[in-house]
Amino acid sequence: MAVRRRYLLVSLAAGCVSCCAQPAGAGESLDYDQLASAITRALALRQGEHVLIRFDPSYFDSLVEPLRERIRASGAVNLPSLSAAAPLTGELLSRADVLIRLPLRAGARPLDAADDRARIAWLDHGGSRRELHFHWSEGTRRPDGLPADHPPEFDALYLAALDIDYSALDAAQQRALDVMQLGTVRVQTPAGTDLMFRVGRRPFNRQNGDASPARVRQARVRVDREIELPAGVLRVAPVEDSVCGNISLPEARFGDTVAKGVVFEIDNGRISRVRAKEGLPAVEAFLAAGGDAARRFREFGLGFNPRLTQPPGTSLIPYFGYGAGVVRLSLGDSQELGGNVRGDFVRWFFFADATVHVDFRYLVRAGKLVVNQ
Repeated sequence: MAVRRRYLLVSLAAGCVSCCAQPAGAGESLDYDQLASAITRALALRQGEHVLIRFDPSYFDSLVEPLRERIRASGAVNLPSLSAAAPLTGELLSRADVLIRLPLRAGARPLDAADDRARIAWLDHGGSRRELHFHWSEGTRRPDGLPADHPPEFDALYLAALDIDYSALDAAQQRALDVMQLGTVRVQTPAGTDLMFRVGRRPFNRQNGDASPARVRQARVRVDREIELPAGVLRVAPVEDSVCGNISLPEARFGDTVAKGVVFEIDNGRISRVRAKEGLPAVEAFLAAGGDAARRFREFGLGFNPRLTQPPGTSLIPYFGYGAGVVRLSLGDSQELGGNVRGDFVRWFFFADATVHVDFRYLVRAGKLVVNQ
């Protein structure tokens, strides 16, 4: 039998915090040694793996050398680094076992459509190919799912969220997964969201900080190969025709309009009616532009990271809702999660005050994770 060569894709895709070479205050506040250690520890690099680093010379470049040092110490091999201005082709990837994509400053060249197709083809090939990405300011969101300005204090928050008990995190995710498979999941919020669905035997994506080859060989869906740090969210695409109820948004941005009192009524996994106290035409136009996928329920996500806490006095959601007790509901394409919805559309909504139970077995009460109790 031919030996299949292992490939590893690591991406640290992040938004810009400032127009300076580093994030605001990063020269003193960011511990790049800590970041590099967390990344390489999660990856469990093997002897002889060839590593290609793609980076922006004017942003997060202080992370490059600590990473290269730890790569060498692991027995892996550093290939010449690649500027973010250069294309990432399949031919180039074929010469590496590991690709690390560092954060980009605002306006820098991200992966274009061709580059991303090469990335997806790499991941979908199977084996132990995997991607580990660390978003930075891009991960800071408003409850309506759209980006928010990244507060400088979130730098320390994200770093602290790397230093957790990963065994406890994984065990809590497993308990929640087991409960959710038992019956009907119900999500309720004070603003009026009341959504029910079943997960059946659908695969769960567990962002538990494990980016090892052994974990990735067990991947069932694409996002199992896209490991994130900080870790924390448990994700699943429910059985489509089981989703019913409504998603209620006190306020959300659609295009240039801030709509208020938005309600998506959902039957059999599809939006059957949209209501809004203000801005209904903008909401309808937004959904129409997204095509059929925009009216289909995509995903349920539940955060577990104990250190990604929402700071007092702010409505901002740290790191895509990976914090303990945060619920993420979304519309759109669910292919990467093993669902059946297809289309070029995804929109998230975050709820920091939800209650979640499965036939009255509670996972979350008023935004507090209770599955451990």
